[in-house]
Amino acid sequence: MERRKYAKKATAKKKKNTINFIPSEQDLVFIPLGGTDEVGMNMALIGHDQEWILIDCGITFHDTLGMEILTADPTFIVQQKNRLKGLFITHAHEDHIGAVEYLWPLLQCPIYAAPFAAEVLRQKLQEKSWSENLPLVEIPIKQQTQVGKFSVEPFFITHSIPEAMGYIIRTPLGTLVHTGDWTLDTTPVLGPKVDEKLLKHVGDEGVLAYFSDSTNIFMKKDASSEKRVRECMKELVQKNDTKRITVACFSSNIARIETALLAAESTGRKVAVVGRSLKRMIAAAKETGVLTNLPKFIDEKTAASSPPGKVLLICTGSQGEERSALVKIASGEHPLLKMGTQDLVLFSSRVIPGNDKSIGKLHSLLARANVDIITSSEEDIHASGHPSRDTVQKMYELLRPKIVIPVHGEARHLIAQAHFAREHGIKHVIPPLNGAVVQLAGDKPGLVGRVPSGKWAVDGKRMVAFEGHVVKQRTHLSEEGSVFATILFGKDAISEVILRLIGLMEPGNLYENLKKQIIDALHEWSHFSEDLQEHKENSDAAAQRIVQTVYSKIGKRPVVEVHWVKI
Repeated sequence: MERRKYAKKATAKKKKNTINFIPSEQDLVFIPLGGTDEVGMNMALIGHDQEWILIDCGITFHDTLGMEILTADPTFIVQQKNRLKGLFITHAHEDHIGAVEYLWPLLQCPIYAAPFAAEVLRQKLQEKSWSENLPLVEIPIKQQTQVGKFSVEPFFITHSIPEAMGYIIRTPLGTLVHTGDWTLDTTPVLGPKVDEKLLKHVGDEGVLAYFSDSTNIFMKKDASSEKRVRECMKELVQKNDTKRITVACFSSNIARIETALLAAESTGRKVAVVGRSLKRMIAAAKETGVLTNLPKFIDEKTAASSPPGKVLLICTGSQGEERSALVKIASGEHPLLKMGTQDLVLFSSRVIPGNDKSIGKLHSLLARANVDIITSSEEDIHASGHPSRDTVQKMYELLRPKIVIPVHGEARHLIAQAHFAREHGIKHVIPPLNGAVVQLAGDKPGLVGRVPSGKWAVDGKRMVAFEGHVVKQRTHLSEEGSVFATILFGKDAISEVILRLIGLMEPGNLYENLKKQIIDALHEWSHFSEDLQEHKENSDAAAQRIVQTVYSKIGKRPVVEVHWVKI
């Protein structure tokens, strides 16, 4: 099989400087700022004739030193925000809308979304001082909306959240199709089926490029459907009639929440919703008419005191998120709800890549409490919202694109879809990395350069570069510890050293011995100078001496801060 070079190598051959790239009338370019070579943090630019539109603005989760939320680095488009004509949201998952609250003040462009996604955004942003002036547009389905040089037509697609949309983007240089996250569920329980006639019609008109979800490219066929999940969950709830059932699912999976509600109704159980994000999503679904005839929920106190067989809990925490409702309950930290032999937890979700460890930890907590667990690997209690290879192939057949751009996945997913597309006759296949500039126009589409890209971390009330000094220094501190030294000195001599060692040793004799060895090493220092002009050199030399001493004793290279006091 012919092996094509991946984007990183391909762009290395290009000499073109695209840091300040502005698309010309002859350009039609795609630039992913996030979401390629990773799962999450989706954010991509489409540019033509000196204008840009942005598709999605998402986050990903991380566990680095108090920085749990990451976004794509928007610097490139922020520097051209006067050319940014709109942000188009495909759906209301956090990896597609979660960064709006952090980045919109920098972008300041109109936002286009379906009613449900728009309502989720309103609820998320209601405490922001700028939210009242947010230009949020509920874009009409199957109608072309002219935004700058782009004619944008949204259409509903099946996914694990209401009103997920794809976009048909028409330009003078060709038609582009971005399906967002999607699958072709022929028996959806919430919302309409995908309009395949529309997609075929667009294919008949001619599709220049298709941006294709790569998440499930290693699956040959779709494993299940939401209709089958609904049947299976009802059976499990009925079968375990003496157990308190907890359904752990993504808070945004409204169809799954409705499935749990119907299962509870069929067995006469009362329902408690546990987790703020779940309550927010249910409120948005109610406000937009996605969910109707909702039961009256019971509170957590009532759920805790009710007979187990009369209660069903819907909880956040399917991915083992540290502060989620289910993790708090399993670890005994929830003030009202506890779990034991009377409980059965249904994990009605997939394992997001990278979350294996946290999910395993949660399962172990539940197992130690003698809680029964059922996962989607044992029963049909989860249906993916992403397409298998067979479903991707069907989309190729409907659209018949000249170019396929694999997106939404790690490198292995993108490469696998690239090979798959070539095997099915797609002439041009370009798997990009974040920051790659993909030229779609002309006879030879391909990679023509790079723009600045990377990650930002939400750190308290600010954003910091994830590859920057703050994170590197904090990582060093967490891995190697720190030493704070106050050195009192007189004429050509150190008279006293006051030390504080943090994160290096437990208090006790060994701790005191290490302090003494550091102090002795400083007193033995033969190159000390009283000259205040040389304090920088003194500090560097003292820090080096401290690091050498600590490393020789315990194998750590701490961060050292030296403060000089003349007496």
